[in-house]
Amino acid sequence: MTVTLGFDVEEFDFPLERGRKIDFDTQLAVSTEGLEFLLQLLARLGLRATFYTTANFALHRPELIRRIVTGGHEVASHDYYHGLTAGADPAGSKQALEKLTGQTVTGYRAPRLAAVSAATLATAGYKYDSSINPTWIPTRYNNLRAPRSVSHRDGLAIYPVSVSAPFRVPLFWISLHVMPLPLYKQLCRSALHRDGHLNLYFHPWEFSGRLKDPAFGVPGYLSHCSGPALQNKFTRLLEWLKSRGCRFTTTREYLGCDE
Repeated sequence: MTVTLGFDVEEFDFPLERGRKIDFDTQLAVSTEGLEFLLQLLARLGLRATFYTTANFALHRPELIRRIVTGGHEVASHDYYHGLTAGADPAGSKQALEKLTGQTVTGYRAPRLAAVSAATLATAGYKYDSSINPTWIPTRYNNLRAPRSVSHRDGLAIYPVSVSAPFRVPLFWISLHVMPLPLYKQLCRSALHRDGHLNLYFHPWEFSGRLKDPAFGVPGYLSHCSGPALQNKFTRLLEWLKSRGCRFTTTREYLGCDE
């Protein structure tokens, strides 16, 4: 049983999406706080993960990106910018991240799991895309007919994020905030038994202790379990998965894109 942890490393622009003002330095600081926690936790538990990083964040926090690389993790692309008004630039992001890390970037995840042409990503040199959530989320997307396991399109591996079985309950970041941990574990167990792997994703900013700041406008269903509370819950989840004998690896390695 394999677990691929994915972290979408981005500018904390969540307040902007809700009509709140937040300066860029604060956006970086909130995400940096959560990323520091995650790097320390993964090092302590001896786990590897994939960090889908915007080029914008990476260029402003290059020392953290280098720590990701030296920690044995994978740096993948989360496009160039994360903002709602930003145009997609997967090729530019790949180029910037490769120049910074000195490594080939093979993976991509679109901001907000937006649809991106597989042919476009393949032309840019990517080997896999992990932008599909194979479930239905009202007002966002309906991917109930999408494959829940690895498929291929235009020479690109499509690696969906995990959902439960047999019903496709999303196991994405919001679920960990709102579900009791025993229930979330049960749903993870069902996905592991059905698919043989778990592809979970979160954001570093979720683990910041600042999400309860009213100025950010983060809704209560997220902020009530954030910061230290979410850190503890997430730690217990990883320790449980590890105790079950799960193998944690990078997405690039799991999909064979290192070969």
